[in-house]
Amino acid sequence: MLDRTIAPKGVKLDDKFDIPTAQTKQFKNGVFLHTLLSGHQEAIRLEFIFEGGNWNQQQPGASYFTTKLLSSGTKSYSSKEIEQLLALSGAFLELESNNDKNTITLYILSKHLESLLPLLLEIITLPTFPETELNNLKQITQQSLSVNLNKTSYLASTKFKEVLYGSEHPYGRNFTQNVIEEVDRTHLVSYFTNTFSSNNCNIILSGNTGQYKIIELLESYFGSSSWGTNLSRETIDFEHNYIPQNLLIEKVESIQSSIRIGMPLFNITHQDYIETSILVEVFGGYFGSRLMKNIREDKGYTYGISASLVSMKNGGYFVVGTDVDVAYTKDTIAQVLLEMKKLKEEIISEEELELVKQYLIGSFLNSINTPFALADRFKSIYFYLLPIDFYSIYLQKIENVTAEQLRVLAKKYFVEDLLSYVVAGAKA
Repeated sequence: MLDRTIAPKGVKLDDKFDIPTAQTKQFKNGVFLHTLLSGHQEAIRLEFIFEGGNWNQQQPGASYFTTKLLSSGTKSYSSKEIEQLLALSGAFLELESNNDKNTITLYILSKHLESLLPLLLEIITLPTFPETELNNLKQITQQSLSVNLNKTSYLASTKFKEVLYGSEHPYGRNFTQNVIEEVDRTHLVSYFTNTFSSNNCNIILSGNTGQYKIIELLESYFGSSSWGTNLSRETIDFEHNYIPQNLLIEKVESIQSSIRIGMPLFNITHQDYIETSILVEVFGGYFGSRLMKNIREDKGYTYGISASLVSMKNGGYFVVGTDVDVAYTKDTIAQVLLEMKKLKEEIISEEELELVKQYLIGSFLNSINTPFALADRFKSIYFYLLPIDFYSIYLQKIENVTAEQLRVLAKKYFVEDLLSYVVAGAKA
């Protein structure tokens, strides 16, 4: 019988651990195709990724509405026809816009892709952005925003990013009712024209293509000639002078406080990122972390508290987040700072560090067990311009990091005077 009081033994990795990476081909029109083919089921994920997002929009909200409305009508297909064709093929289409990119993702069985390529081509190159569909989406978005504005967690998270980057910065700007109202069809057409073109497109194909010549089909539809306006795209620089703040967003009727604590830091390309991410894991990154043991298990203030490093193309930040009863707000913040202080002053025990190392290695290995997950790892390497052996380096650094290294990093980056505090809820 399994003795659950005894932890399983950890596993040591080989000195050189390589994960499969994509094969890259550039079509004659400038489109890059990255293929990462594996798996047993003949199903694929096809992603069209365009550099853009909030960072490259002239009108706030244009990136979001443009992306969401790509499948709401094209030159040859109505939104209803698009829905029917996707359903008949058992396909799922996902349209996403974030701070740095716009992504069109299709999940489909390999045998059905060819029949959908004419539709997919029009969605990407010939959307019509019908006024009625835009107005419907604006109304839905406004209703959703009205609901979110009553949630302390939403208020704390959005205000926290505004504090870090500024209300006019792409990473700090938030949706407001006025932003939604001001977006019109001309903004969508302009954003589409500047973003969705063959010289700004990366296609990532992952999964099992089976016997079907999908690469040849993709080249025929998307790589044989230029599409879009292919404008030369300027790099936009945004600056914000960060000043730490301590803010309360008062919600008199709230029985809980949503707390966000942190500061701007760096993204995954920074030389200290990997070791700092290990430090953050010890601090608040997993269920057995310092913050969880103190604030959830010992104090009983919350169901969950976490700390993380958030990485974006043009920056990153460190954040601690939790929701607690209003009466525990001040002491929760005090306990977070206390745990930071301990990591700066005390050496992490060998047992605790080894546990975190094994957790991180196991989590990583578990996260690359599908072709789609491998493609996600490749995207980080490719779009952040990381070395091809980045994840081998990542695992080596996890195994070799010392408690003293983490203490030095804690003193370097857990600087209390640079932290901002945003609390949404009633006054404690």
